[in-house]
Amino acid sequence: MRLQYLTDDGIQYLKGNFETNLPHYIQKDSAFFAKMLKEHDFLQNTGYDFNPFVTNLQVTGDESADDVHNAEVIHRALSNLPYYIAIDEKIWAALLHTYLFDFVCKKRKDFLDETVRDYQNKIYNSFFTYTKHGKRRGTFVNCVASLYWGAEMVYAPDNRDDPYGLLREIAATGYPSTIVIFSSSRILGRRETCIGFLKAIHKLRLAQKWNVDRPAVVSGIKYLNLIAGLSMLDMRSEEEIENMTETFYQGYFQTLEHKDKQ
Repeated sequence: MRLQYLTDDGIQYLKGNFETNLPHYIQKDSAFFAKMLKEHDFLQNTGYDFNPFVTNLQVTGDESADDVHNAEVIHRALSNLPYYIAIDEKIWAALLHTYLFDFVCKKRKDFLDETVRDYQNKIYNSFFTYTKHGKRRGTFVNCVASLYWGAEMVYAPDNRDDPYGLLREIAATGYPSTIVIFSSSRILGRRETCIGFLKAIHKLRLAQKWNVDRPAVVSGIKYLNLIAGLSMLDMRSEEEIENMTETFYQGYFQTLEHKDKQ
């Protein structure tokens, strides 16, 4: 299947007419957008193909399991894309308004309602990636692009049995909010650092000695950001990052235990 992108005029048109088109988003009117994009010739081919995958996506009500599953499906289908294309809003906006429109409506059905607080921004963030959050953060806020990029961050081809297994560590504290936290850390943008960090988290959770909740994850990320320059994390191996993270958490949880006893 040929991957398409929205022209600059197409992006500007959709964004400029977003409020006018809101009823069509709320009514899940995919035919309206398909007709409009075709009439204005807003869609162009990228030259890249992908295997159809939309029928493999799932929305079961178990959001964590769904996000892990769908992230793998989307990444496998689009893994041949170079970085500059995979980060481009014109690619995601095209997919979100065409091939993935029905999936987004199903996944975000609770927000396609005028009675929902801040529903306009929630719908906007669901169909575009360059938003008031900024380009990078907006991409990680988007309900589909964030799945791809989460999988890209943790993909471990050497782990043939479960190359996407670390996605479950992100989803354990709520995928949408946790992946945004990850996106705010430039140091975790390096795959070796991200995987090393999450491997340490995985070990801690397997041990079941401490509760590695969201505040604990945030503290670990802050620690890596703090020592990034002094420790030259960009040159550290996955194993070194993993060991450093484990050492940090031993002290972190021992300090919490000490406070609880006081």
